[in-house]
This record gives sequence, structure tokens and C-alpha cells, in this order.
Amino acid sequence: MNQPEIFAAGAVLWRRGEREVELALIHRPKYDDWSFPKGKLKKHEHLLAAAQREVFEETGVRPVLGRPLAPSFYDKEGQLKRVDYWCATAAADAVDQAVDPREVDGLEWVPLSEAAERLTHERDQPVLAEFAGHEARETVPFVFVRHAIAMSKADWFAQDELRPLNQRGRERATQLEVLLSSYPVGDAYSATSARCLETLLPYCAAEGVPLAGLPEFTPGTDKPGHAAARIDRLIAEGRPAVICGHGETIDELAEYFCHRLEAAAPSGPPLDKGSFLVFHTAGGRLVATERHD
Repeated sequence: MNQPEIFAAGAVLWRRGEREVELALIHRPKYDDWSFPKGKLKKHEHLLAAAQREVFEETGVRPVLGRPLAPSFYDKEGQLKRVDYWCATAAADAVDQAVDPREVDGLEWVPLSEAAERLTHERDQPVLAEFAGHEARETVPFVFVRHAIAMSKADWFAQDELRPLNQRGRERATQLEVLLSSYPVGDAYSATSARCLETLLPYCAAEGVPLAGLPEFTPGTDKPGHAAARIDRLIAEGRPAVICGHGETIDELAEYFCHRLEAAAPSGPPLDKGSFLVFHTAGGRLVATERHD
């Protein structure tokens, strides 16, 4: 398959109806079609940010993203287009906003059993089928973040645990505020190093989430088994959680998390600084994994 030239993002926005699950379908007057809310990425925009923005702009509802769905590929005027989708629900505090009628002039909550007939494009049918065929619609995310770029050791003469983020690292922490807010808000944990705490501070401040610095996630200070015990406790609690750590530990924590859920750890190179893994769980099982570099 050729490489996509156009990238877009959206969501299958759903809610519980009186008899069955209902999906939000939008009508676009420009194309006279019924589809899932989605749209093209802006320059340098991240997929997660685009999905949030496009769903909000086309439905007036602030989405909370769940597990990812398989991307859709199709030809758009001679160019290959890729659309990434997520399951999504409305934020608990969401307030409907006005939608530009030139872009979207209709939104209907359609019963799942009727959605296939209402969708205009055949390309949307596999997205619908994957959503409908998977029982895990409500999921709990666990996010493992490697801290963003810190000041060089050569330029820092104090205790290494106090070494802060540099300018690029602070910019990445600000970006992470937006990206991590895509998911359900839960608990936030970090190694006690300044650069790990600073990586999550913008997100925690924006969402009103306390940030707990834990020695068990900090290299050189953990007692044997304490980090694993903490992961076990988070799994048992079953609440969304964000964990930030160092390169030498965050991948090990993620691998242990997968081991505890009897799932294979994600393949690929170690996380880069400022990158993160998202594990979507349901009923004590790992149902989907995302990696965002």
C-alpha cells in the first residue's frame, strides 16, 4: 500500500440509549452525506489533538477517547487518505456548543442496529463493524510516559535528581497536557526526579489532578519489589492512571504491567523522551495498545 498523503482523525461517539447503544452521525451539507465526525490534521497537529478538535467542532461535544479502532484508508481525489478513529464518549462536564451549519447541519443519535443503513459511505462500514463487534466499549487507560528532554548533565552541577527540563522539554510537557487530556482523567504518578514531575505538571494543573512523586518509580531509590507492588495495586484499583518515569525504568514498568495482564509487551524500540504508551483495559484484560512518539 502506498504511503498516505492526507491524514485525518475522528471518533465513533457513542452513548447508552433506552434500548441499545446509540452512535452520533453527522450530516455534511457540502457532501450531503452521513458519517462519523472526523477531519484533516492541521500542520504539525498530533492525531489525538486533531481527533478531539474535529469531534468537538462537528458535534459540539467534547470527546473522551477510549480504545483506538483500525484506521480507514481510501482514495481522495487521487491521494491516499488515512483516518484514525477512536471509540469516544462525551465528557461528564461537556456542554454542547454551537456547530457551524455550513460544515455540519445535522446530528442524530442513531441506534447501533440502524447505523449501517444510515452511513453513506462504504468505507465507514468496517469502522462500524469493528466497534459493534468488540465488547470492550468502556475501557480504563493506563499511560506510561518517559520524561521529556532535560538539561544536559554537563550544564547541571547540582544533584541529578533536581535536574529540570530544558526549553524543548517544557514545550513537550505543554503538548502532553493536551494529548493526555484526550483520555479519562485518573490518577497521576511520577518518579521523584524533577524532570519527571515537571513532565506531568501542566497536565495535572489543567485537570486538577494531584501528582504523587513515588520513590519506587525512581532509579536508585526503589526497594526490590516495591515498583511491581505499586503496579499491582493500580491494576487492582482499576482507575485510569498516568505514570511518568525514566528511560531505564518506564519500559520495564510497562512490560511488567503487560505481564500482569497476561499480554505480550509491545514490540519496538524503547520510548523516546516525551513519548508514551497507552494500555486500554477492560475486565482485567488488555484490549488495545497505542504508542505516541
